[in-house]
Amino acid sequence: MWLVDTFFLNPDGRKFTARVLTRRKKMQPARAMGALHGRAVAGPGCYARRLFSSLREFAFRRLCALLPSCALVFGCAMGRAAAPGTAFFYGTPVPVSALSHYERVVVEAENLQDLAALRKAGADVFAYVSVGEAEGWRASSRALPPTLFLGANAAWKSRIADLAHPGWQRYLLEDRMAALWAAGYRGFFLDTLDSYLLAARSPAEQQAQRSALVALIRAMHQRFPGVRLMFNRGFEVLPEVGSLAVGLAAESLFQRWNPVTQKYETVSENDRRWLLARLDEARLRYGLPVTVIDYVPADQPELARATARRIVALGFTAWVANPGLDVLSIGVEP
Repeated sequence: MWLVDTFFLNPDGRKFTARVLTRRKKMQPARAMGALHGRAVAGPGCYARRLFSSLREFAFRRLCALLPSCALVFGCAMGRAAAPGTAFFYGTPVPVSALSHYERVVVEAENLQDLAALRKAGADVFAYVSVGEAEGWRASSRALPPTLFLGANAAWKSRIADLAHPGWQRYLLEDRMAALWAAGYRGFFLDTLDSYLLAARSPAEQQAQRSALVALIRAMHQRFPGVRLMFNRGFEVLPEVGSLAVGLAAESLFQRWNPVTQKYETVSENDRRWLLARLDEARLRYGLPVTVIDYVPADQPELARATARRIVALGFTAWVANPGLDVLSIGVEP
């Protein structure tokens, strides 16, 4: 049972302090309910003391229910208690000093020259891995035969992988990830987990790809014992492998980048509601800390800050940057 001793929100949006005290011994749930409704309950002690303790707990719960509203009003970075601060930086050179303030850092390994320096600074480093697509710019995937792919993603100039093909599985596990593991990476950020939906049209085809993805993620844990996996979306496979992840990220809750029109856009209300429902499920049902990545033009820092505040007010951590993810986030301190 908790008692709030000190509580304040700093209007500058940077700090949140809540100091709580705990009783030495928790009240059993049945006793707590009985006392809260004014009924005498079995056990030693004074009824008034039990009732007062229950009212303290009730007050604290009511306060917790109000916190999201308080965060929205004051611009408070509430998400810090819910999820570790996570940074995404794919550019070069990698600003090791700035990124070291974050608990988790996702990088493009080809652009990071000194993994040891970033890890020594205290960051848990994750290497970017595209699971469902072969990037057109990456040398290791350009030579892969067309039989490994279901189609193309013209918007990102990439090929959509056949997750059930042994050749793709071998490339991903033994070429891409094994090389990163040997280089010292112990965490992987798994991107393009739902790309198969763009190419697998029939329900049977989609189910085959989904089953292959589940098997592939499980194989990662078998191939690399102790590996830490962070998902980019992947909502379709959370029931089977959500327990194998240590976190989840998703792009475009409020502000997005359209790769077809090459323009920044505001996310529609319907799309936002759909994504928010998925993120809440990932956090509440599967216990995954969630980071939201939104995209805002560099010349609109106020929009970036406002977007970050809206994200953290919902209980998520925020990374607001450009679509290349080669600049530091604007709006929220680690």
